[in-house]
Amino acid sequence: MKKKKTAHEPEAEVMSAEEAWEDSQRAAAVLQRNLLKVQPVVRLQVPLTMFMSALDGLSREELTLLQKRVAERLAA
Repeated sequence: MKKKKTAHEPEAEVMSAEEAWEDSQRAAAVLQRNLLKVQPVVRLQVPLTMFMSALDGLSREELTLLQKRVAERLAA
């Protein structure tokens, strides 16, 4: 017996699995961006070469935040 798909709103279309996945990925990306804006936190215990390689993946905004933090640590 096949179950009929329903939505909370009777006139709404039910999303496909692919659409639901894409929607969740967009929501995750928004949450990640917001997290970076609120309080960026990085706790790493990795070889320096791995850290340096990871820097290549940072955006200009992230690099600027990192630069500020490093300058503060060097001034202390």
